[in-house]
Amino acid sequence: MRKGGIMKKLFAIAIAASMLSGLYGLSFGLGGRYTISHPGALPDSTFSYPSVVADVMCKPLPILGFRIGLVALDLIPDEEGGTFYMFGTGVDAAVLIYIPMAGMVQPYIPFHVLYMGDGGSVLTLDGGIGAEFMFGGFGAYLEGGINLKSTSPEVGDSVSDTWFHVQGGVRIPVNL
Repeated sequence: MRKGGIMKKLFAIAIAASMLSGLYGLSFGLGGRYTISHPGALPDSTFSYPSVVADVMCKPLPILGFRIGLVALDLIPDEEGGTFYMFGTGVDAAVLIYIPMAGMVQPYIPFHVLYMGDGGSVLTLDGGIGAEFMFGGFGAYLEGGINLKSTSPEVGDSVSDTWFHVQGGVRIPVNL
């Protein structure tokens, strides 16, 4: 099953095109995310866990940004009280719509859609609200959101899940 391969290619093309056109605002981000009430493997079970995330962002227009996740390290608790570590690369891609405001705080609305289909289908919608805080040579960001996931393993059978996340970190611009 391919996991967002087309979406990653489209974002890579958008970043390359914006860099070649001279309208780029490339930056790297490093931060943490806390996932709240993620659905568990057992029926009616949920769990919350922290993650360490790294991403690259391109802002080709003042009101539009593209963010691609590079690395995510999830620290997931297991039923026996231990911790399960899940490491992923190229794990996320999002479009950010910025709300124009004067000052050091820049609010935005992040969202992404992921569809996978191969003998069944998975549709994931993710959206929220966030803000960037610029401090000269670097910035910080904080955002919260909701994730909606619908899984249809077979025709006529569907399972839906909802969970929340809070994410924050630092953003370091790359001056090319």
